[in-house]
Amino acid sequence: MRRIGYLLAALVLVTSVPLPGATLLDPAVAVAQNALTATTATTIDDVNLRTGPSLSSDVITVLPVESRVTLTGQQVNGYRSVTWNGQAGWVFETYLSIDSPSPSPSASATTTDRLNLRSEPTLIVSDILTVIPAGAQVTLIGESVNGFRSVTYNGFTGWVSAQYLDFGSTPAPVPPPEPDATAITTNTLNLRSGPGADFSVITVMPQGSEVVLTGQESNGYQSVSYNGRNGWAAEQYLALPGTISVPSGTAVTTEGVNLRAGPDASYAVQTVVPAGVQVALTGQTNNGYHAVSWNGFNGWIFSAYLDIGGASTPAPVIFRASDSIVGPVRGSVDEAMAFATEYNADRIDEVERYIVETYRLAPEIGFDPAILVAQSAHETGNWRSSWWNERLNPAGIGVTGDPAQNAASPIFSSGTIAARAQIAHMHAEVYGSSRPLPDILQGVDPTYQRVFEAGWAGTIRTIEDLTGTWAVDPEYHNKLVRKGNMIFGDDPRDLVAAIVEILRDVLRQAL
Repeated sequence: MRRIGYLLAALVLVTSVPLPGATLLDPAVAVAQNALTATTATTIDDVNLRTGPSLSSDVITVLPVESRVTLTGQQVNGYRSVTWNGQAGWVFETYLSIDSPSPSPSASATTTDRLNLRSEPTLIVSDILTVIPAGAQVTLIGESVNGFRSVTYNGFTGWVSAQYLDFGSTPAPVPPPEPDATAITTNTLNLRSGPGADFSVITVMPQGSEVVLTGQESNGYQSVSYNGRNGWAAEQYLALPGTISVPSGTAVTTEGVNLRAGPDASYAVQTVVPAGVQVALTGQTNNGYHAVSWNGFNGWIFSAYLDIGGASTPAPVIFRASDSIVGPVRGSVDEAMAFATEYNADRIDEVERYIVETYRLAPEIGFDPAILVAQSAHETGNWRSSWWNERLNPAGIGVTGDPAQNAASPIFSSGTIAARAQIAHMHAEVYGSSRPLPDILQGVDPTYQRVFEAGWAGTIRTIEDLTGTWAVDPEYHNKLVRKGNMIFGDDPRDLVAAIVEILRDVLRQAL
């Protein structure tokens, strides 16, 4: 970033030198031509505040990254006039993220595309509250941060990307849903009380059931009515109008491709599937898209990027004690669930929620989710111990060996929350106070502060470092490595490790 800024600054300096016979634009005219309505901005790196709009101007001070400045209306030679902490000067515009103009309190805007309403003004570690359809009218609350605008829509308050808002249009009326529009379930499907896997199950609808679409869509779910009961069903498993049933099977992505919430480019991107990855075809095509399942995500991929029936050749996963906790994603939800099923994990629905949330959230924090899953499988006896059965404790959080502390160890309400608690605890051990704990992880781990009190915060880098901090067992890191290779590895020696692990479990229970 700095290097690009220096090059741009040098270019500005060179191009600001007058050529023979050239006429320089009067600064007052430049100001008038570049008058902007935005009044504030944020620095995206450390940047000089200068006495004038030029590299030759004196430096008044250095503004730290993420400083909020007030724009005072002038723009000359690629510089903006600003005030900061009572000091007036000039900042090179490349280092400013300009905020959108603040709206009047009752202003509204219209969405130009399907748009996620998020809990925070960021794409990272923010929950999607609902999906706003294209052409919908939203009310602007007045805040603008990081290119997001705060809005209210249908009783939800959150943040949307400003680039998908039209501030001057009157939205066309949204047509009501087609009366008695129906769909067919393509698999056994839960009817839930809300649009998400964490909502309670009202009933289970058999494959081939006809449901009535009642007109709402959120988070990849459709509101439906079935046998007199109203609820939400995953759109992935509904044959909607225009959908054709096709044989299920597998396909391999030929390029990195978007996995979307629906069969059209207007639907939200849930994740990006890498090239050469095998996905499961779930039995539907629509509008040139195939319905697929991959790594816990259900959605749609444009068929041109799929090799139907192809075989992927993923690189084998090999765990080592020196593996970094912060690293790329290894393994998959499907591999972890196959292991949990093979070992007859208890509360398997919660195990699935745990694994899916770990693979969703850990990469956003920077962690390799395979390490966290291997740790959980070890700590819970392959999700069969009392710590998992009775408390949904995924990784011995708060379990120290002291009977009183063990009795007071946390109980988590779901596999999803359990995953967040483990990630929060690991965040403390790896990052300490060098990175703020994301909002989604605030308050989920009651033992979070103990990591700081014990002096372990920010000390963990590798699997080996977890020995003596997360657990006192001197073989802890070796056990995690063995467990990781059992779950995700392709080494034939993993079979021996699995047999040894089973024998150890039998001996522990016998003793």
